Amino acid sequence: MMAKLGDVFPLVRNGVSIRQTDGATGIPITRIETISNREIDRNKFGYANIIDGSKYKNYILQDGDILMSHINSEKHLGKVALYRKQGNEQIIHGMNLLMLRANSSVLFPPYATYFFETPAFLMQIQKITKKSVNQASFTVTALKEIEIPLPPLDEQCRIAAVLDKVGGLIAKRREQLDKLDELVKARFVEMFGDPINNTKGLPTTPLGEICYLKAGVTTASDEIHSQSKEYSVPCYGGNGIRGYVKEATQRGTYPIIGRQGALCGNVQLAIGEFHATEHAVLVSPIIKTNVIWVYYLLKFMDLYRYHTGAAQPGLAVKTLNMVEIPCADIGLQNEFATFAEQVEKSKLTIQQSLDKLEVLKKALMQQYFG
Repeated sequence: MMAKLGDVFPLVRNGVSIRQTDGATGIPITRIETISNREIDRNKFGYANIIDGSKYKNYILQDGDILMSHINSEKHLGKVALYRKQGNEQIIHGMNLLMLRANSSVLFPPYATYFFETPAFLMQIQKITKKSVNQASFTVTALKEIEIPLPPLDEQCRIAAVLDKVGGLIAKRREQLDKLDELVKARFVEMFGDPINNTKGLPTTPLGEICYLKAGVTTASDEIHSQSKEYSVPCYGGNGIRGYVKEATQRGTYPIIGRQGALCGNVQLAIGEFHATEHAVLVSPIIKTNVIWVYYLLKFMDLYRYHTGAAQPGLAVKTLNMVEIPCADIGLQNEFATFAEQVEKSKLTIQQSLDKLEVLKKALMQQYFG
């Protein structure tokens, strides 16, 4: 059985317009960023010094409400998060997010939230999207016409419970990966201090004195493809692997610094054969230095702080060459690198488990929603 969203969500509306200011306190107000990670992020509320919420009582979120992005860049349209009330908290539903309140006698909100993640739903969103220069949007009227599969309520609850379990395992694996990353950073700081503030007081030298930095080759976008037998070489751009190409430009182990875009300064580690575009800076030691240690050093240096430009941030090789970095004993570098490589082996095992769980979730979503 299929049902229109307008029939199972009796209340679908935009939030209230309230001017929010930095440094304000009071009752939190949702904003677009609140659901950027497909969950209610309580660190991304806005505030307007509202102490008494009675004026906005009709806009206070209720447990089970679903927030949806309907005015945003196109790729974020239709993104949702399910609100779960904590204690006696009050949260005001702010502008630029739709709130969908289900008829709980026929629709289980967590089930609907999973449906909103499906390619089938997102394809329908694309069809009703109106594009403009800076953003895209869709109307409530058009959204209400989209259909959702509607099995019996107990079946919806069962489906949501299964997906919750898989989702919980996925979240646990991601948390394990994060903790291992934190472990490596803690070990680095223990051995070498905070590299930004050089808390160990190590001697320093410009990066260009110990490493050779060069940008990759100019690469047209039509040369980059999804992975296949023909296009099997990973292609690194300004933020990691962009896709795959036919031929490698490098072979070996290289830290790679992204040099253009909002994420410039991010550091990746390329191993084996790969292709580097003009937006990637290859780093290779020119004196006796452990390349794995260099990778982590640069990763923890927060190189973005050296960027120039606002609309299109960028990092020049000349600037990177002048960055002062701490120097460490090669024996300690090797000791740290061995530790980091052991942690990476543990991460690989967890990542493989995570990949399998994500494939399982995708298969279940296909089974339940088509």
